[in-house]
Amino acid sequence: MWRIALFIGLMCSVSLNVYLLMQLNIRGIEDKFQQQTNVNLSQGAIRTKTANLEDKIKGRVKQSDKDKGRDSESTEGAKQLVNNIKKAINAKDYFNASSLIHTLANDYQAELAKVKLFWLQDTKVLIKQRLYIHAEDSINAYLAFQGDDSDFLYQQVDFYWQQQENLLAIKHAYEVQYHAFNDVEIADVLKFARVLVQQQVDAFTKNNHWQELRSFLQEVLIYDPQSQKLQWLLVRAQYQLGEFDYALNTIEPLLNQPNYKVKAQALLAKIEAALREPQSIPLRRQGEHFIVQGVMNDTFDVSLMLDTGASISLLSQPAFEALSLFSEVAFVEDVNFSTAGGRVRASIYQVAEFAIQGYIVNDFVFAVSPSFTNGSEENDGLLGMNFLKAFDFHIDQNNNRLILKNK
Repeated sequence: MWRIALFIGLMCSVSLNVYLLMQLNIRGIEDKFQQQTNVNLSQGAIRTKTANLEDKIKGRVKQSDKDKGRDSESTEGAKQLVNNIKKAINAKDYFNASSLIHTLANDYQAELAKVKLFWLQDTKVLIKQRLYIHAEDSINAYLAFQGDDSDFLYQQVDFYWQQQENLLAIKHAYEVQYHAFNDVEIADVLKFARVLVQQQVDAFTKNNHWQELRSFLQEVLIYDPQSQKLQWLLVRAQYQLGEFDYALNTIEPLLNQPNYKVKAQALLAKIEAALREPQSIPLRRQGEHFIVQGVMNDTFDVSLMLDTGASISLLSQPAFEALSLFSEVAFVEDVNFSTAGGRVRASIYQVAEFAIQGYIVNDFVFAVSPSFTNGSEENDGLLGMNFLKAFDFHIDQNNNRLILKNK
């Protein structure tokens, strides 16, 4: 009986071991299968990611190729545009060139610089060849595109200088400073403008053209009011012209300036001495008469015949018309004059001042009549007693001098 029980126990043990062994094998197979599955999944993900990366790279390459194509197209377009601008310049169609050049301004600085150089050289040639109408169009067209360009602004100065419009050239030279961007550039502009001024001053002083120098300096001081050198030159011109009252006012700011104090005080002494003495003014003979040079409103020069028998001064019609172009003239009234030829109708006008070498009469009146003819182109009218009676005067007929002294 015990043998049967032992056999049954043995069989149960063997069955249990077989079952456990089978479970272990099954689990190992499952683990291996799971590992293999994970490996396959990982490889698939890698393949997917690699494929995606490859697609992106291919896309970027294609986009890069497209960009290169666009850049190439843009470069070719810019080159064509540059050629079109140059063609317009060669054809002297400068305003078309100005319109075209705007499209280069933002993206094509290198091409823009080349176009500007080509345009600038063309403009210089035009000025050199005295093709001033085309040169003016060229300068204005480029400045319409870039108004602060100093190269073309200086060409504008040269444009006027070469035509001997020196005062206008100097005006534009000073105005370049308003397009400068720092103090160094402004200083360079002023230096350049003052060199041009000095050239003109030298030309006037060399020929003793003091009246022209005086007028020139008064204009230039509008653009350069702080220039002590110009103020000094103006004082000298006024002194040479015998405009001692004007010189007295002009010299005052220079009396305390270190660079001008000594010579300004020396000139002041001469001015004050001249004011105390009678002034001898040169006269020009015209037959039995004498001609004196005067200035109306400090702008218009006239040659007048001295006539101590005339109560009022008189201008010829041509002289009056010329005066009206350059100076303000006020109408006073129409009057009738008795002359040797009978009664004459005339108009009375007034200017702010009339001066002969610094001797000034304010609110100066004179007559104008178409009937007046002086019989000569050598004078513009008569200087009558309405000027001469304001001073102690004497006509030195032997030496051809008019002596004036303030009363």
